[in-house]
Amino acid sequence: MFRQKFLYDFGVAQDDPRSELRALNPVSGDRILCIASAGEVPLELLVNSDASIPIDAVDIDHRQLYLSNLKLQAAQTLNDWDAARFLGFLPADMKNRIKWFELFEARLPENETIFWKENFEIFKKGPVHLGRYETYIARFAPLGRWLLGGSNKLQGLFECSGIEEQKAYFDERLRTGLLKKMFRLIFHPRVYKNRGISEQGLQHMGTQNIGNTFYKKFRDFCTATPVRDNWILQFVLFENVIYKQALPSYLRPNGIDRLRKESERLSFIKKSYTEILDQSQPGYYNKFALSNVSDWLNEDEFTELLQIVADKSGEKAAGLIRYIYTAEVKDPKLTELLGFKAKQGEELLEQDRFPFYKLIPFSFNNT
Repeated sequence: MFRQKFLYDFGVAQDDPRSELRALNPVSGDRILCIASAGEVPLELLVNSDASIPIDAVDIDHRQLYLSNLKLQAAQTLNDWDAARFLGFLPADMKNRIKWFELFEARLPENETIFWKENFEIFKKGPVHLGRYETYIARFAPLGRWLLGGSNKLQGLFECSGIEEQKAYFDERLRTGLLKKMFRLIFHPRVYKNRGISEQGLQHMGTQNIGNTFYKKFRDFCTATPVRDNWILQFVLFENVIYKQALPSYLRPNGIDRLRKESERLSFIKKSYTEILDQSQPGYYNKFALSNVSDWLNEDEFTELLQIVADKSGEKAAGLIRYIYTAEVKDPKLTELLGFKAKQGEELLEQDRFPFYKLIPFSFNNT
């Protein structure tokens, strides 16, 4: 059941870039450093920030960088909604995906072209479906839909006219009772580890069953934001985005226009966050999107990273930390220096379209 091949850890980013944009508030003169992951955050920062702002997206996994660049090149080349269809956000057949890939494969470095051709399965479902996490969740998605009352009952959620109606529909019409047991099973440490996510990403999980927490957050996922505009929810529930207007903005017409004009200010770099900051000149970066890097580092490593952020950041620095398990910092003086804003994080989370993380914005003037 769990032996299906995956190509990378994440086919889509689980961060809602709107929260990064609100926390960082990028303006002319800023330089942004972010995690590449599956590409959504850097691509969304690109098409929703001032045309003068350089964005460096780093990752230690070359496969995540390949995927991020694939999304960039598809959006730069393909017309209409074909980039979304090629990537797997919208349905398409294998023949068309192969044809679309041939239109832009010359834009890819040779090693990336070889990688994608050697992994032909991307043309069957689309590359966004082939992450470890997406492969794992897809195994349980049909059961989850059935437990909730079936696809037709779920579709009714998307016919609600507002947040309050969504909440009422979720509480009164969907069968959520048995879903809690499924969450406990699929996110149990013995089942989830190395199947849904690599062991490193669960190092702070301990023996807790995160399924209980995720189940409680699932209601927020379905009710806290307008579901017709929440592409992440649609993708998780139906394995496709069912309303094109909800697609990430880098795949919608206005975003694609900006991406094509301004793509040179986005760079994908194979380095760790700590490494690139260590090698940068003081003041080079001043806006930091750290995703949930604290879940992947031990406490000493995370403290060291934030100390480097504090030491190297430019004027009017700001950042956003996400975490599921921990974002502990050993040095309380460092926490005070960075100016963690728990209250603002709670406010951001209320509008976050993937509300399974906790959010910690920070800002300080290192001048």
